Amino acid sequence: MKILTVGPLPDWVLDRFTDKYEIETVEDSSRKELIEACDESVVAIIARGAVMIDSEVMERAPSLKLIARTGVGYDTVSIPAATKRGIPVTYTPGAMTRSVAEHAMSLVFSSFKKLAYWQNSLSHDDWNARYREKSRDLEQSTLGIVGYGRIGREVRKLCSPLEMKVLADDPYIDHSLYADDDVTFTDLEGVLKGSEVVSLHVPLNEETTGLINRRNIRMVQPGTTLINTSRGRVIESLDVIFDALEEGLLGAAGLDVYPDEPPQTSHPICSHPRAILTGHVAARSPLSQKRILLTMIKEVTAILEGRDPDPENIVNPEVL
Repeated sequence: MKILTVGPLPDWVLDRFTDKYEIETVEDSSRKELIEACDESVVAIIARGAVMIDSEVMERAPSLKLIARTGVGYDTVSIPAATKRGIPVTYTPGAMTRSVAEHAMSLVFSSFKKLAYWQNSLSHDDWNARYREKSRDLEQSTLGIVGYGRIGREVRKLCSPLEMKVLADDPYIDHSLYADDDVTFTDLEGVLKGSEVVSLHVPLNEETTGLINRRNIRMVQPGTTLINTSRGRVIESLDVIFDALEEGLLGAAGLDVYPDEPPQTSHPICSHPRAILTGHVAARSPLSQKRILLTMIKEVTAILEGRDPDPENIVNPEVL
């Protein structure tokens, strides 16, 4: 029996499986290599890269018992195709919560306190920049959270000591469960119009693709900060963000994810002085990575041994 990993795994992870299974690793960006590696011996696919695991891939692996995603996103797996075949899809949503929330808040701090601007000014001997520019205060400002799941709630918790007001948009949860969170629930329009910083924490699906677009970006208060640590295609395009920065609709943008990854560094947003850009690294901390991989190991082992996975870590529990 073979476990196929799309993208490399650390040796300590592979050691958990090699006594029972053959391990084959394919490039995390090569669909051709993935399809060629699929055969009747493949019982599990550990999907770490951007290659789509769809019905064609599943048909090539008729003995497939599960697909495991490492991380909170599962947009690279066709859930309908897996569910139709009775294949459970696991992911690790709780393992990276704190790390991503911390990263989102670091982008908020960097943009409000203009850290890149001050460093650039000082490195160019422009001490007098301190008389021309001012940082912004998070205290008494309003944070808008789009998507009040694990990470969105953790962001709210982290910002609590800052005495920020918090708005949240999430039509898929029971708002009464969070009555003690000191959050005002509204819709997306309410968040965009009422916040000085908007942080996106939604999964990527048909409803959230292009959620922030050229039309509704005009609803924000001039100078708003936009943070995205969820999925790149939640934003319609980088052009929308760049134009909003140029027009002053956005005072800053902090992005860790992009519609196409890696992004084209020739895009003008990559050199915009009020864009803070990181390379999809919000969950790439030692603690977060260890938790992600341990969760994945636990669920893969459970399913291959005929046990049910943790309900919180399965995307399509109906297959069980």
